[in-house]
Amino acid sequence: MARLTIIQKKRKYTPMLPHKILIGGQLLGLMRTPSVTINMPQGIYEVTVQSVFPFISTSAVLKVDEGVDNVMEFEDKENYWDIVFTFDMILWIASLFINLHKPYSTIYHVISEGLFAIWLIHLIVVRKRYFRISVFQKRMSV
Repeated sequence: MARLTIIQKKRKYTPMLPHKILIGGQLLGLMRTPSVTINMPQGIYEVTVQSVFPFISTSAVLKVDEGVDNVMEFEDKENYWDIVFTFDMILWIASLFINLHKPYSTIYHVISEGLFAIWLIHLIVVRKRYFRISVFQKRMSV
């Protein structure tokens, strides 16, 4: 049996969310840990990483060989959006305690809701290639 290791790269300051792992269109399970090792027959497989939201996913075709560690790493591509929304969340929490007068409150709301609308459009466009997947093989250590 060949061994496939699936690793979710963790980024700083973001929570680890569970992901569904599908092999050949069949649900294998829910990945709740940073890495999972699967023993499977040698062959070529289509592996899909799907968010808990069913419309966000990415697929990769990989060859699983015996005698080597087959590794698939994935991470999401939302680095810049995470920074923007973290900053927006801090400003939103601050606006609960600090009363911004016009026109600053209106400018803040237009920018904040505009960025949210742009992010939703971006998410719809990239929903089938949301994750960045890299596949490689390492020699097994004996």
